[in-house]
Amino acid sequence: LNVQFVKDAMEDILSGAAEPVEAPAAANVDEASGEPAVLRLMQPIEGEVVPLQDVPDEAFSSGALGPGLAIAPTGDTVVAPADATVVTFAGAGHAIGLALEDGTELLIHVGIDTVKLHGAGFTPLVSQGDRVSAGTPLLHIDRSVIDAAGYSMVTPVVVLTNPAAVVEFG
Repeated sequence: LNVQFVKDAMEDILSGAAEPVEAPAAANVDEASGEPAVLRLMQPIEGEVVPLQDVPDEAFSSGALGPGLAIAPTGDTVVAPADATVVTFAGAGHAIGLALEDGTELLIHVGIDTVKLHGAGFTPLVSQGDRVSAGTPLLHIDRSVIDAAGYSMVTPVVVLTNPAAVVEFG
């Protein structure tokens, strides 16, 4: 399982190296219809949208980390999918945790097993605690480094705080 990002973030919070960002609770259902809440986001990187269950990592494909979608990227820049606060940036640069204004927390995880690159191929463009607007560049990716290492570029976008959410890119 590739849950190193979550483990690292929790260790940072527990050790005092990172402060958790307080955010209001996210809605689990649409109050008017009673249906699961639809979370409409800007697609965070250019590419083909693929179902989360097609991601070649069980932590994502099983839904264990939460619902979402994935992208087979063709672009090289990850942007904020909504107005948010950068809650955490993995030390290896491959994953970003965001808290949206409604309290929803997202994980954008670039590639599978890319934590093993120890930051090579990833250039963070923002820092933990930064407030960003939808479309703000968050991370530049050197695709040639990831391709040369033989890792999948598929990029899951997962809702960590709302197991009933339905994610849509638009």
